[in-house]
Amino acid sequence: MNLAAPDDGLAALSFAGSWRPYQELALAAMERDLAASRHRTHIVAPPGSGKTLLGVEIVRRLGAPAVVLTPNSAVQAQWPAAAAMFGAGPAQVGTEPGSPIAVLTYQSLCRLDEPELVLGDLATRRWTAERAEVTGETPEAVATAAALWTGEAARRRSRELARIANGIKREIARAEHGDLHLGDLLQAGARGRLDALRQAGVRTVVLDECHHLASMWGYIVRLIVEELGPGTHLVGLTATPPGELTADEAELYESLLGPVDFTVPTPAVVIDGHLAPYQELAWLTEPLDSESRWLDDHDQRFRDLVATLHEDMEGPLSFPGWVIGRMRERPVASSAEPDEDHAGGGPGGGEQDNDAALSWAAFARRRPRLARAGARFLISAGLTPPAGAPTGEGYREEPGLEDWLALLQDYVLRCLRTHPSPEAAARDAAIAAALRDLGYTLTRQGIRRGAGDVDRLLVSSAAKALALVEVLSVEHAARGHGIRALVLCDAERRAQRPDDALTGVLPAAAGTAAEAVQALGSDARTGHLVPTLVSGRGVRCMPADAQMLMSALAARAPGLEGWHVEPDPTGLARIEATGPEWTPQTWVRLATEALQDGDIMAMVGTRALLGEGWNAPCVNCLVDLTAATTRVSTTQMRGRSLRLDPADPAKLANNWDVVCIAPGHARGEADYERFVRKHEHLYAPADDGAIEAGPSHVHPALGPFAPPAHDEFAEINHQMARRAADHGRARALWRLGGGYAASETSTLVVRPRTGGSPARRTAGTAQPIPAGRLGAALAIGRARDELNSLMPIERAALAVRDALATLGELSPEVAGGLEIEPRASGYLRVSLPGASEQESALFTAALDQLLRPPATSRYVVSRLVPGRHGVLGAALRALAGRTPYPMRWSGVPDDLAGRRERADAFHAAWARWFGPGQVLFTGRDGPGRLALAEAAAEAIDAETAVRRIWR
Repeated sequence: MNLAAPDDGLAALSFAGSWRPYQELALAAMERDLAASRHRTHIVAPPGSGKTLLGVEIVRRLGAPAVVLTPNSAVQAQWPAAAAMFGAGPAQVGTEPGSPIAVLTYQSLCRLDEPELVLGDLATRRWTAERAEVTGETPEAVATAAALWTGEAARRRSRELARIANGIKREIARAEHGDLHLGDLLQAGARGRLDALRQAGVRTVVLDECHHLASMWGYIVRLIVEELGPGTHLVGLTATPPGELTADEAELYESLLGPVDFTVPTPAVVIDGHLAPYQELAWLTEPLDSESRWLDDHDQRFRDLVATLHEDMEGPLSFPGWVIGRMRERPVASSAEPDEDHAGGGPGGGEQDNDAALSWAAFARRRPRLARAGARFLISAGLTPPAGAPTGEGYREEPGLEDWLALLQDYVLRCLRTHPSPEAAARDAAIAAALRDLGYTLTRQGIRRGAGDVDRLLVSSAAKALALVEVLSVEHAARGHGIRALVLCDAERRAQRPDDALTGVLPAAAGTAAEAVQALGSDARTGHLVPTLVSGRGVRCMPADAQMLMSALAARAPGLEGWHVEPDPTGLARIEATGPEWTPQTWVRLATEALQDGDIMAMVGTRALLGEGWNAPCVNCLVDLTAATTRVSTTQMRGRSLRLDPADPAKLANNWDVVCIAPGHARGEADYERFVRKHEHLYAPADDGAIEAGPSHVHPALGPFAPPAHDEFAEINHQMARRAADHGRARALWRLGGGYAASETSTLVVRPRTGGSPARRTAGTAQPIPAGRLGAALAIGRARDELNSLMPIERAALAVRDALATLGELSPEVAGGLEIEPRASGYLRVSLPGASEQESALFTAALDQLLRPPATSRYVVSRLVPGRHGVLGAALRALAGRTPYPMRWSGVPDDLAGRRERADAFHAAWARWFGPGQVLFTGRDGPGRLALAEAAAEAIDAETAVRRIWR
């Protein structure tokens, strides 16, 4: 059903192409909204998947005049082009109200470029009126007096104004803004546009790239909906919903658009052939020697502090003693301690004071950062972790800076600041001084993070520019003249402050787009790529390339005159033309055409200009040098390289991150942590073909908790170079044109401590151990290679699978399968083909626990381990009623140890694959406790990590 009578300007439109399967599903979701009289349609689809075409079709089907709001002019320009595929021309699509499809920018309906100032003015007026009413003064007198306030009075007023502004936002989000008239947000021109839209009978509002609604534009949309009246249909289109929202922003976003109606997975669009296949790559580097020396000096005080704190092992202020007691006793925190979520962004925590101790599970739930830090502290020191503490991947790493911050904050607030001695005060001051060197402030509420110089050095390290040269030289060696590289930076140029702590360490241009161009242009391997900086200030290149590039641009713009080259303060050459038509829109278009044609082979710019809305299908190599980590920014940047290129049907996009890591330095992993956040929600093929989320799709050694050892960097980079050049294998990993289940499942990535990687295996490769004492002994001879001192991964996986199947927690189809596939660097991926998300999560969690020494477990099981004696001796001992080989104990996974009947089901499955053994309860003193202690003391057989994949 239509919301209004069909508009004459829209009735004649018809799509000239054919809809892709996922587009048909998205349109069906919109039709379901109409059938249910819902006036919201919310669609998420990756860049290049045809969102704009979907938007035009939805407008056509609704049949009423529409306004389309876009974040910038580049996106705005895409709508007339898309509408042309429906036969639309200027009579149907325009950039002013009155057209059947009016395409405007969000900004055109807002009074100020910085809309938060509008809310600030409204909050100030409300605060002034409220205080005037309470004090009996006039509003003018209140405003005059408040302008002179300083110190705590001024700070208190600022806090009150912020609370009022947030309250106004909540009122607007709920449409409960009382006497506040949203028209106050609009200037006269914007007010006129909105009146014109209402008079034109607009009944459809399309919000392109609607993740921008998390900002002030969302409140403007609320106003538009109110002004246009009930029944107005909102259509939200975005590549990704905003993932980092405050509570107020989420309330507004969800109240406007509601839940997502349909999501198009990026891998599905690639497999179906509508986006280019891609692979994620990384180049690992370390700071230059001069930068490392600065880092050494900078964090020496912190290293000295940690070492000094460990010298006192038994005193009343002992730091190690405090941590050990805190982790093992886990008293409920005092009310004076800050909560983790409210300690100025630091790693604290807080609960109400009482005498009860928390279980580990409750402690970790309330204080996750402190719990992980404490467990890492104990495990790294070779101490037994607390009862109930997990020992998975995230807990086995050495304590990092965030861990030390969590432990130090707890130590300062709960130990030092409650102790009356001068020594406690002196330690407090020493910790505060050491933290200041790292960009942190120790306050009465905990540790607050500032803009740390270490972090800034890693982001802008000169080593990154050198690594960029290596990356593009690798790409050029593989692609030749066909390389079309896009390098994205945070800033075009940067002015260094006179008091900058990094003066003399980093040059003023460090980390900028200008530095990237100079690095590429100065190296013989990449200089011929004609690296070109395209920004809002113009087009710049190396001086040696200027005349050639100017001629190439001028040939594409015969109407422009006055072409000339000027020197630029960055040391580059700036290309200029004269006349009013020489605008950013013009020179970006000309440079993009030059990139497409190969006059430029490496374009450098900022993600703000060459990100959302910029379209260059030729880009086949993206190098991300930015510090942006949000899901929105990562998706938008990757979208620049994924569009199909008609000139290159076999296009493969290589997306690179350059990561600078300073091993052994406090905050030396900060850039790696950014890399992890970028890839957390990003799916890409791993080396074994699984489409995996997280940094290990770049390389199995790149885990989410810590970078690899620095002596592995060179080998990882070497493997990255080989992968970058092997386009055929990268395309084959996608299985283009094949089917998919469009579901997410969990898998376990495992690397045995010793031995090689077996070939890919499926269920049934290993044979069950025959029942009976003699049968078991004789079978040991047949399977001696598999029953070694290390846990046989395949048999362990089969035991877990069979136990879950016996308990009815795996479907029959899933229970019949198991895959173990080799990955790079000795890793294996263990998975259940066809498993649901819930089934795969149960299986991987249980196997993950089984392959590690148990910190605690309700039950343990035994298995035989080959000894030095022969098979005949083992058989004779078995006949005599003795154990043929020594036993090794393993913990029954928690999910399978909750009740005795579940433990028995696991034991039966275990015996099938490992032979006769025992199952013991560990909850009482006796053999079970001793067996658990033995199991906990065993060396770790394998490194394990749970990884999410898309199938």
